[in-house]
Formats: sequence, structure tokens, C-alpha cells
Amino acid sequence: MSQRKLSLLMIVCSLIGGAIGFVVGEVILSQLSAELPQWLLMGLYFGQYALFVGLMCLVAEMISPRLNGHGWKQRYVGASWRMLVPSTLVMVGVAAMLLQLLYGFSYQRSSSTDNIVMLLDTSDSMKQTDPNNQLFQAAADVVGKMDSDMQVGVITFNSRAEVLQPLVLLKDQAVKDTVIAKLKNYPGPSGGTQIDEALQAALDQLQSAGQLNPNSTVVLMSDGYSNVDLQKVMEPYKQAGMHIHTVGMSQVDADGTYLLKRISEETGGTYFNVDHAEELTGIFGQIYDMSRQDRNLVSERTGATADSTFFAIIRVIGMLIIGGLLGLSLGLIFDNRHLAKSFTIGGAVAGILAGLLLESGLTSAQWLDTTVRMLACALLAVVMTLFTAFIPASASGGQTSFKNRMDQGKRSSARLLESGNRTSKRFDL
Repeated sequence: MSQRKLSLLMIVCSLIGGAIGFVVGEVILSQLSAELPQWLLMGLYFGQYALFVGLMCLVAEMISPRLNGHGWKQRYVGASWRMLVPSTLVMVGVAAMLLQLLYGFSYQRSSSTDNIVMLLDTSDSMKQTDPNNQLFQAAADVVGKMDSDMQVGVITFNSRAEVLQPLVLLKDQAVKDTVIAKLKNYPGPSGGTQIDEALQAALDQLQSAGQLNPNSTVVLMSDGYSNVDLQKVMEPYKQAGMHIHTVGMSQVDADGTYLLKRISEETGGTYFNVDHAEELTGIFGQIYDMSRQDRNLVSERTGATADSTFFAIIRVIGMLIIGGLLGLSLGLIFDNRHLAKSFTIGGAVAGILAGLLLESGLTSAQWLDTTVRMLACALLAVVMTLFTAFIPASASGGQTSFKNRMDQGKRSSARLLESGNRTSKRFDL
């Protein structure tokens, strides 16, 4: 006989495991996103999430074996612990890596070239902030690492904006060397700070080149503040779907920090704070990597594929598979075919819901994206464990463990042997 079961303790523990996995996942995203390839990043993100959810579900069933039965607790808990890591961290993590490779793959070459326009502050205050001119060295270093299909432009600004390097395709090393020489030979800083003029100059460069589109990125570095009509200056960038990443030195005043953060937030970019000028090379490299890899399964999709229905479907299908495998992993941990069916179906449904939430809820606001990921993690954990109330399970627990099958086999062999002995005795008579 089959019956529907529901473990409130497992629901609560699964939610706790999901919360732990979410927090660890956010740390992974913030600390390793610029250092690891996206496929490995997503493998770690979902692998550790599955591990914590599986761990807490196992703890819940050990405390109160409502779903799997007391027979499992008495005989098979050790096997469940041995299955925990392989069926969660390994299985779900590897699946997430493969799904991220599928999601991040460029299925067709974009007709537009990727563009980066760097706006570099050369105001008088930079003499104290960057006495060794690390800013231009950092810009030169990142230009040297750029791919040959990139276009780069450089605009300097103090009391006025000046185009140091018009937008140019880095088609070979000779072009790169020309741009790098202009950066390294730039004279020292002087004058005030006019951020609005710099943003307008970048806009003019991109419009004249026909590159005012989501494939273009602006990097603004400043240590000062100026009055900027944000609504007027930002509107063309927002309409074009472009990101502006901003970099501020730690010495910048509060108004300057607030301005740079507003500029990045309103365009879906990222603000970076720099404590020492020597860090600029790493920051510029990180921004360049972000401009080249613009999508993973749990972050906002930007660039030319931002509104792509195709990639939206792939994300939702990917989350469906991850959710289903998360449920299957619990079935493997408990070694119960009925629970495996229930958790897998529940996990697949939870994955669809989480995928739709990620696809519709992710925006350019960092705090909102974090909230959306938190809700998606909660959905995966809770909805999956709720499905034991809808899909009947065997009243006897339904264990299908290898040991259990061996025990059944031994009993069958004993019965056959006993039957053979009785037959032999009849023949002897």
C-alpha cells in the first residue's frame, strides 16, 4: 500500500541548507567571479548548494525518519552518508558545469564588435591619489591583453575632455603598441574634474562610430566630484543598453563616491573602490573580463543576448535539470525509489519556478539580484521537499539498497535450497 507523507522537519532543514548554500554561493560569486571561468564558477555554486541541502535533509531524516522509515535509520544510515558527497557536490556540480558551458556558448557570431571606451581622470588631485601614474600603466596593461576583435578608445578629462585615442580596432600588435605608447607618454595631471564632459565625449565617440549598442562598455575612473545632470547624461546610455563601470579611489570624498555608484547602478554597471593605485591593473583586467563574459545561470544576461528568448529558454531548462538532479540526489542518498521519484519531480518543478524567477527578476541593481537569487534558492529547497505530500510512497519505505537486494537474494536462495532438499528426500524414498 502507498501513502502520501510530509516531513515538516525536512522542509525546514532543507530551507536552512538552501540558506547556507545561498550565502556560500554569494561569497563564491563575489570573490571568484573574476578569477574562475564561468563553467567552473557555476559548478562550485550549485555543487555546494546541493551538498548543504542534502546534508540538512539527511540530518532531518536521522532525527525523525518520517519519510524513509525506522528500518533505514537502523540499517542504512552509513550508506547514506557515503552517498552524500558523490550524489550532491559531484553529480549536481558536474551537471551545472556542463549546463553553464551550454548557456555561455556563443551560437552565432555577433555582427557588432565589442568596444571599450576608457575615461581617465587627469585632474590635479591625481597627483596625490596616483603619484606614480599607475592609472595609465594599468590602462596600457589591459590594452596589451585585449583580443584582436576589440575596439578601444581613450578619453582623458580634467577641466575639459580630450580624446587621446579615437575608437580603433586592435587588429594587430602594431595598433596595440600605438595605443599603449600614447598612454605611457601622457603628461602629468592638472586642472579640475568634469565627469559630465567625459561621458558626453564617450557618447559622441560611440555614436560617430555607430557603436552605441549593448556591445559597448564605458569604464570611468575618477578620484573627484563634479556636478552632473544624471538624468540627461545617462539617458542615451540606458536607451542603448550600455554598461558604465566606475572606479573610485578610497580617498575620494563621499559625494564623489555616491556619484560614481549612481552612474554604475543606473546603467547596470559595477562600482569598484581602490585603496591603492597599484590595484588598478587588476581592476581594469576584471572589468575587461566582465565585458567579454556577460552571462551565467544566476546573473543578469547583458550585451547583445540580454533580451534573447533562446537563452531565456536555455536558462529555465538548465534550472529544471539542476532542480531535478538535486531531487534525484536525495533519492540516491536515502536509496529509496519512491522518494527519488517524488523529489526528482518536485525538484524539476522547483527548477522551472526558480529559472523563471531568475529570468524575470534579475536586473542591474545588485541588491535586487541578490534577493532574486535568495528566493530562487529557497524555491529549490522548499518546493522539492513538499512533493512527498503529492506523490505516494510505499508504506514500507521502498528501500532498494544493494544490501537489501542481497538479503532478498539470500532468502530466495535459501528457499530454493530447502525446496531442492525436500525433492531429493522424496526421490530417496
